[in-house]
Amino acid sequence: MTIGAQPKLHHYVPQFYLRRFADSDGRFWVWDKTKDRAFQSTPISIAAETDFYRLREFEQLGHDPYTLEKQLSHMEGQTAAITDKWLTSLRQMEPGQKMPIPKVHRYIVARFMAVQFLRTADAREILELLYSGKESPQSPEKAGGDFHAGLLWDQRLIRTITNHIRDATWIFARNDTETPFITSDNPMAFRTKDNRMWLKVGFVSEGTYGVYPMAPDLVMFTHERKFWKKIRCFDRSLSVVTMTPEMVESENSGQVFMASRFLVSPKNDFQHAREFVPTIGTDLYASPEHRGKTPNDIVLLGGQGPDNDPQSA
Repeated sequence: MTIGAQPKLHHYVPQFYLRRFADSDGRFWVWDKTKDRAFQSTPISIAAETDFYRLREFEQLGHDPYTLEKQLSHMEGQTAAITDKWLTSLRQMEPGQKMPIPKVHRYIVARFMAVQFLRTADAREILELLYSGKESPQSPEKAGGDFHAGLLWDQRLIRTITNHIRDATWIFARNDTETPFITSDNPMAFRTKDNRMWLKVGFVSEGTYGVYPMAPDLVMFTHERKFWKKIRCFDRSLSVVTMTPEMVESENSGQVFMASRFLVSPKNDFQHAREFVPTIGTDLYASPEHRGKTPNDIVLLGGQGPDNDPQSA
């Protein structure tokens, strides 16, 4: 296949994932938080840039410049197949029921989530800023792209984040309210153990947990096990907590914080996001009455699970 035949629009948030937030016509609402503008769009048009993963150094050496894009596409295909089945199961399960997750599937999805965190435009922008002060025959944008590829091929880094997610306690929550979970162009969010702050760095630490919206009606939490040892027995479980609109909005605030620019929702209702944006960098939403009132806090139910770690099927 020639280079000219390769797809040039590269998504840093996969289309299979974005489609889960679209309506039956394949469209969803997007809010641009930098311009306070809402519009309808499709998965092909959001969280993508032309030749985003094109490796110019590879091209200069005569290698396939789309190697990274092909590897990411393969990873996406594996994850889509696995999580499609999860969504079907989670929508049919009873609260408290466990979902069988083979260890190999757990690893594949954890690795996908680790890479998702690193593959976005935010990560690229940080590298460009870091590189802008160094001498190079390339522009910072091109150099940043090469460094970005190096980041995504850094096996030690990927393994560290993957293991942090894989070894966590995974809890799923179902949302039956009229308020949908939303997602963004940077969907993997992390929160501190006291629920006070969302994090873009420093999340591989004791007590931090991941929040990953899987669809408008389902969210996945990944709790670091040392701090959250009392809830290990709920690993792979569908939460028994009944979601409220306030709980949904609490988790949606993570997407508002993480988003580089775009938020995605099946509904044209971004009022909470508009209200939350000015509070980023403040402690307005960290008052004591808000702490602990999130659907992941299973300990509030009185669950005192064993310290042993139940193995996946």
